[in-house]
Amino acid sequence: MVGSHFTQIEETLFDGLGAWRITADSGATALVAAAGATLLSWQPEPGKEVIAGYRSAADLQNTVASRSRIMVPWCGRIKDGSYRFRGKRYCLAGDTPGGAMHGLIGAQEFSRVSSPAALVLSAKIGGVPGYPWNFTVTVTFSLESGADGVEHLSVQITAKNTNSCEIPLAVGWHPYIKIPGMKSINKCRVEIPARTKILVDAQKIPRAGEAAYAGVQAPVVYEYLGSTQEDTSFRGLIPEDDGVVTSVVRDLGSNAEVRISQEPALAPVLHMFTADGLPDGARESIALEPSSHLPDAFNRADSVASVGLPAGGERTVTVTLSYRCNAG
Repeated sequence: MVGSHFTQIEETLFDGLGAWRITADSGATALVAAAGATLLSWQPEPGKEVIAGYRSAADLQNTVASRSRIMVPWCGRIKDGSYRFRGKRYCLAGDTPGGAMHGLIGAQEFSRVSSPAALVLSAKIGGVPGYPWNFTVTVTFSLESGADGVEHLSVQITAKNTNSCEIPLAVGWHPYIKIPGMKSINKCRVEIPARTKILVDAQKIPRAGEAAYAGVQAPVVYEYLGSTQEDTSFRGLIPEDDGVVTSVVRDLGSNAEVRISQEPALAPVLHMFTADGLPDGARESIALEPSSHLPDAFNRADSVASVGLPAGGERTVTVTLSYRCNAG
């Protein structure tokens, strides 16, 4: 059973920028910046940090490494920052070699919507060159308790098409997860309940058509992550009896674990990135990124039907992080 905590939400500052702190009666806390509705910290127990968040306002405003980034209206890369939608070509300003990454939210300022039990943030996003449509994004953060002392953080992201026409839109989230007290992910075990690995080209763009999909033995398990490097999407996710897909990162020494859960009907993709080459904190954490669509979905013939969002339509992804010490 999972139940909501009594929580207190207060305005605060993060390195001079606006933020909110959520405090539960269990002692769990979360810190969320107004910039990008960005989760900066989640401590399920006082002093036990699970999120590898930003350490400075400058890095947050520049979205360095996309830490806890809300990914809307696309997830991952768009090849060469260019795509076609309903017969017209659009060109985006690329922010990385090979294509534009992770959507338009970045450091967009969010405002709080009144809600007694959760932190609800909302923003209106205007059209930009290469993406001329408008949409709203609402992000809800809530702290919850489960059986056996398990603590949960739930993040719900809802994007709404506010245009009078269909638009291309995908939704995802990019958290970096770490085990409290660990300086490296090398001694972790990772399990992803997936049947399919996505194959990519030299620009890390999924291959065209069926060539992108490689069957793998499910679940995908890294018994000892060691120096393994991954920047890989998975799909064909296998739900548990309750219909939710749960991936697990476990410390092989203490058995402490973090679980990340998603609904496969809404978020059928999970991207895994072992944080190699980051300018700060390389391999101190692992990014597990639930998404509604593959990277470069705007250019994929097998995604054109699902990526279109009708006028007034909404697309939602809900992610739940769970932490437990000394898991059995």
